[in-house]
Amino acid sequence: MTNDPQMQRRATSYDVARQAGVSRSAVSRAFTPGASISKATRAKVIRAADALGYRVNHLAKGLSNRRSDLVGLIVADLDNPFRAAQIDSLARELVANGYRPLLFPSDENFSTAEIVHLLLHYSLSGVVVTSDAPPTEICAECVRNGTPLVLVNKEVDNAFVDRVSVDNLRGGRLAAEALIDAGCKDLVALRPSRRSYSIESRIRGFRDGADDAGLEVTMFDGDLQTYEGGQSTAARFIERRRRNTGVFCPTDYMALGFLDALVTEYALTVPKDLQLIGYDDIPQSGWSFARLTTISQPVDQLASAAVSLLIDRINNPDADARVEVVPVELVQRDTTS
Repeated sequence: MTNDPQMQRRATSYDVARQAGVSRSAVSRAFTPGASISKATRAKVIRAADALGYRVNHLAKGLSNRRSDLVGLIVADLDNPFRAAQIDSLARELVANGYRPLLFPSDENFSTAEIVHLLLHYSLSGVVVTSDAPPTEICAECVRNGTPLVLVNKEVDNAFVDRVSVDNLRGGRLAAEALIDAGCKDLVALRPSRRSYSIESRIRGFRDGADDAGLEVTMFDGDLQTYEGGQSTAARFIERRRRNTGVFCPTDYMALGFLDALVTEYALTVPKDLQLIGYDDIPQSGWSFARLTTISQPVDQLASAAVSLLIDRINNPDADARVEVVPVELVQRDTTS
């Protein structure tokens, strides 16, 4: 057992400052993202901190400031590649702006409202929700608690919180226009069994685009928004085959399963026998087995807009709530002609 008293206790910022030959304020700036400090001084402080085993206690710092640098991320459906990419982008954007993401997955057993209520017991800088939108009373509670709340691709019936969303109506319309331009006369929209604000908005935009061209849209009730859900939906859809059919599936994850079953189980040729458009532009959509035409949701722009809203709310807590809409675009690949 060592007799060195400094090795028997946790190193402090004072110890680091003394070893590095700098002030304690320099130590603080060295560990504060964006703070004004020279590269040489920062490197000197980091070397001293590493030698002493010093670590900043962010929780204690948050308690003293009444706010930590933690931001709660409430998510669902992490098996979906789009959701995983979205969370990765959000987390990176938060870190780049000096915040630390705290991930909370929600499901049927642990709702978004329950998680938000739990998070309000901590000194968070804010909360970003990508799963189901919390009820109005939870949004109001966040406002009363002074905790900024940003919803991503969600709709709420109040103006308490900031929101960022892609232009889902435009995305659905783009899908309809692309299929019509490709010669499709029989337009079909797959409607997943579990619906959401985003899904319904995309389908509404698709129907609006078809209506402008004087065409009807056949709604086909699908299964879950998963690869397996797309496969099982194809098994039922195959019975209604028509000529010149164009199918819009409002998520790529489901569309890829749908496409897989059509080609491997039922020997259809896409786009000759049927044309298909998805939504999200997940990386797998561009893989050679699929080459899925889709509507691109720019996850990096979504993340940047969400974090920007959060920071603005932190700095201006009394400002009016804002809604940011991120544009989408058609990505033409091989499932349309």
